[in-house]
Amino acid sequence: MYNKKSLIICIIIISSLFTFCKTKKVKDSSMDNQEEIIFNTKKTTDNIYNANKSMMLILDYTLGKNPIITYSYQVIDAKTKKELKKGVFTGDKIEWLDNNTLKCTPYIGMTIRENDQVIEGSKNEKVKYITIKIN
Repeated sequence: MYNKKSLIICIIIISSLFTFCKTKKVKDSSMDNQEEIIFNTKKTTDNIYNANKSMMLILDYTLGKNPIITYSYQVIDAKTKKELKKGVFTGDKIEWLDNNTLKCTPYIGMTIRENDQVIEGSKNEKVKYITIKIN
């Protein structure tokens, strides 16, 4: 009999703990001051002439939160509007190197050396460019 009473009392105590001991929703006041971050993407088209203005580079790309940009490029003759070169390049930027060559800069980002040292934009590191000949 004593065992049944203690069992019933234990069940009542445990069930009351689950029923009456509810946590309050805690509202963090530091979260109220936080602003929402929204990344906007912008589709851009640039027309860039070479030094003697005989050819025009047309770049189509989307700017957003990603530093790596995928360029759709097209080189046309400025007078005849004939397409000379067309392609896609993924990297940092494309610009004219001289009158017949495009200079494409690949995205390097952060590099890690053997001693786990992170190097970001070091002056000693030489950037390798990709060149695209037009003619």
